[in-house]
Amino acid sequence: MPPGALKAKADYAAIAAATGWKILPLERYNDGRFDSETRQQKIRSWLNMVNPGDQVIHQFPTYMSADFELELIMVLSKHQAQSALLIHDIEPLRLIKTASWEINVLNSYDTIIVHSQAMYDELKKLGVHVPAIIQPFFDYLGDVTKKATFSHKINFAGTFQKSPWLKHYNGPKIELFGSRPKRWADVTFPSNINYRENFDPTSILDAFHDGFGLLWDSDFEDKTYQTYTRFNAPHKASLYLRAGLPLIAWNQSAIGHLILQYNLGFVIDSLSELERISSISEKQYTNWQKNIIPLAKQLENGYFTQQTLKKLM
Repeated sequence: MPPGALKAKADYAAIAAATGWKILPLERYNDGRFDSETRQQKIRSWLNMVNPGDQVIHQFPTYMSADFELELIMVLSKHQAQSALLIHDIEPLRLIKTASWEINVLNSYDTIIVHSQAMYDELKKLGVHVPAIIQPFFDYLGDVTKKATFSHKINFAGTFQKSPWLKHYNGPKIELFGSRPKRWADVTFPSNINYRENFDPTSILDAFHDGFGLLWDSDFEDKTYQTYTRFNAPHKASLYLRAGLPLIAWNQSAIGHLILQYNLGFVIDSLSELERISSISEKQYTNWQKNIIPLAKQLENGYFTQQTLKKLM
C-alpha cells in the first residue's frame, strides 16, 4: 500500500481521536492465508469494545478479502452499532470488473462517506442505495516551514503505475516525486523530467519549494484511472494545497471542478496544454495562493474530517 494511503487513514483516525473518538485496533493481515475461524476471532477481538448505539467508522478499503469485509459489518450489526463506511478508494469505479462485491459491502452500512456527488451518483448506478455524506477534501496533517513561491515549475508527486505518460512526456519540465516500482527500474525518464526520488508523506511538504502541483492519471488496459478522477478527491491535492502550490488538473475531474469553484489554479484538457504555464504571471500566482491559504489552514486543522464527524453524530 502506498505510504500516502496509510497517511490518509492515519490522519483521519488522529483527527477523530482528538475530538473524543476511540480508535479500534484493526490490523491489516493476509487473511487469505488463514481459516475463517481465525478471521472471525480477530474481528471479534477488534470490535470487543463496541457497544449498542456506538457510531463506528470503517476506513475502506483494507485490501483484505470480501469475506473479511462482510464478516466485519456482520459483527458490527450484532453489536447493534451505527455503521459508516469511509471510502478512500473504490475499485469498481477505477477498474473494469465483471463482479463487484464491494457494492454489497457498501450497502451493508448505514451510511457511506464519499468524495463527491458525482461519485455517489455513479455508485447508485451500480446499485448502492444507502445514504451518503460528501467530503470533498481529505485533511493533511503535518508542519510546513515555508510556503511555496512563484515559478513555472511543475511538481508531480505520483504513483508511477497510474502514469505511464511519464515514459514519453515531452512538455514543460517536471519535478517528479515518488517511489520507483520494480517494473520501472530500467525506465529512463525523458530529459524534461527531473526525478527527485521518494519522500515520506510528511517531509514531502517541505520538498515543494515553488511552482504548481499537477494531478494527472491515465486510462490504459483494464484500468480507468483518469476516468476515476471524475469522482474522487485525490489525497495528493491536499498535499499540494498544504505546501501552497496552485493546482493543475483535468478539466473533467472532480478536483478540477473544485479548482474552478474556489479559484485554486487552472484546468487542462490534455497534457499538451501545460504549455500555458509559461504565460502565467506572478500576480495571477499570488491571487491563487491567497485563495489557497484559508483552505490549507482547514486541511491542517482537520476541518473536513470534523465536519463529517459532526454529521454522523
